Order: sequence, then structure tokens, then C-alpha cells
Amino acid sequence: MIKLIIIEIINKNIKLKIYIKISYLRNMDFFTHFLMGILLSLFTLNSFNFSIVLYGIIMAVIADFDIILEPLKRIKDTPLLSHKGVSHSYFFAFLFSGLIGIFSSFLLQEPFLLVWVVGFLFYSLHLTLDFLSASKIPLFYPFYKKRVRFFIDRAINIALATVSGSIILFYFVVFFLWPSLYFSPIIYFILGFYLFYFSYRIITKVWVQLRLPNYAHYIPGIFPFTYLVYQNQSNEDKITFKLTKKIQFKEKSTTLYETTIEKNSQKEIIYKQALGICKKYTFFLKWEYILPQFKESEKEFTLYLLLSESYFSGSFYSINIQFDKSSNRILSLKNGFSTKN
Repeated sequence: MIKLIIIEIINKNIKLKIYIKISYLRNMDFFTHFLMGILLSLFTLNSFNFSIVLYGIIMAVIADFDIILEPLKRIKDTPLLSHKGVSHSYFFAFLFSGLIGIFSSFLLQEPFLLVWVVGFLFYSLHLTLDFLSASKIPLFYPFYKKRVRFFIDRAINIALATVSGSIILFYFVVFFLWPSLYFSPIIYFILGFYLFYFSYRIITKVWVQLRLPNYAHYIPGIFPFTYLVYQNQSNEDKITFKLTKKIQFKEKSTTLYETTIEKNSQKEIIYKQALGICKKYTFFLKWEYILPQFKESEKEFTLYLLLSESYFSGSFYSINIQFDKSSNRILSLKNGFSTKN
């Protein structure tokens, strides 16, 4: 009995770790959030005590505190309470930073208004960066309840995370070995790099999207000079879905996935039924470029709804629904990462 309990606890811990890891895949990576907090706090708050600089850095990453709560089913199943829910609105940032500021002003021995403003601005920095990544967030809730995004960077960007992580490591080293370098003009070069990076991403998105037809959408790649194009084109006879990979300044493209659904077919009925079901899952509230994949046996249809925004090395986040062929009744339902076949 004791052995079984220990195994169960270990399994739950593993699931919790995996869940938190997957949750972070929906963010602009933690390293970039943290680094931008460091750079901008050093750049704008250097005339104040270092405690205020540190406070700004903490507030730049604290918006993701909701990840800790999301493994709770009631939190996970409530869109406004799950990760990237109401905690990712400017209004919440205003209230939360004010509440935290009441206690922090006493702790830091700084004026409440200063602590409130710094907290709000750096918390909002996190939200603004998330607005530029894959997940839609309720940025202007409760005044505007729809989720929004500009989407110039991938949710899973190993390249950017590696660069940001390396710079953070550098800063930690020089903080102890060469403190004078920590506050040196090197910060301007690093900030310049990120300003150039995000500007290039924004210009690329606008330029590419304006040249695409209405049924096609730009998805940024891991590196700035690569991107994906998602297409969902409907005519009288069929719906065509396509995902292609392109490299800037080259005409050649690579088709990653393509499929069609005939109009007025059983597959279309099942597909529309599945679209209604997937709205209950938070990933499908935050991402929207869906690719259907059907597998068929003698008695069953299995439909995978693959999310293009999550594409990485052939893997997609998806919902997997099994239907009975004769009645269209749902037999099973799973969600998670899967590889297209």
C-alpha cells in the first residue's frame, strides 16, 4: 500500500512538472521576460536605489504566477483564471501592482506612488511581450473582452531563449567579477539588439501578411528569416488546409501539411462538431490556426485538430477525437502533443 502511494505521488509530481513545462511553451520564453526586466530596470531606474531596480525585475516576471495554480482542474477549466487569463490584462496589472505596492513600499522604504508606477510598468512590460507571441490574451479586459495578439514571435523559440539565457548568464558573472561593467554602456548595445530584433519581426509580419490573400496567415518561424504560412480556403466544393514553410527573399517554399475536406460530407459534419468541442480547451481559445487530420477504420473516424502555432519539428499540439462512423457519436477524446502522420 505504501509503495503504491509513493508511486502515485511520484507520478503526480511528474505530471505537474510536465504541465508547468508545457504551460511555459505558451509564453514568450522566461529568459527574455527576465532579461528585458533586467535591462530596462537598469536603464530607467539607475538613479534610484538598487532595491527599486530589483523590484522592477521581479514585477517583469511575476505575471506568470498563475502557472502554479493552473494544474488545479477548476482553475484550468476556467478561461479567465487559467494561465494567460485575467492576470494578463492591463487592468489587473494596475490593481495588482497597487495592492503589492502597499506592502512593498514599506519593505523598500520608498514612496508608495513610485513603487506602484514601477510595478505597473514592469508588469505591463511582461504583458506587452506576451502580446507579441503566439497566445491570445485578454489584454484590455474587462473593457474589451476579446483576446488579442500581434504574433511576431513563436511561443517555442529556442533560438531567442538561448540568446537571452546566455546574456543573463553573462550579467550574473559580471555582477560578481566586474560590477562596474554591470552598469556600463554595454546595456545600450544589448537593448539595441532587442530593439532591432523586435522591429525586424514586426516589419516582416506586416510586409508578409499584407501580401497574402485573406484566407492565409503569417506564422513567425524560430529564426527571423523563416516563417510559416497557414491557409484555410473554402469554395463551393471543398475546404483546403495547408501549412508551408518559407525563407525570406526566396520564392521556394516547403509544404509541411496539406489536406482537404469535401463539402457536405461526413468528414465535414464531424469536423464542425469537433470545432464546437475544442472551444472548451484553453489552447484553442488562445490559438486558432487549425489543421484537421483524419484517420479512418471500418467502424471509426479519428480526427486530430492540429494547432499550427505549436508546430515544431513535425509535432503539433492537438485534440484527438474518436467518432463512431454510423452515428457520429464521440467514443473518446484526448489532447496533447502529437506528430503528424
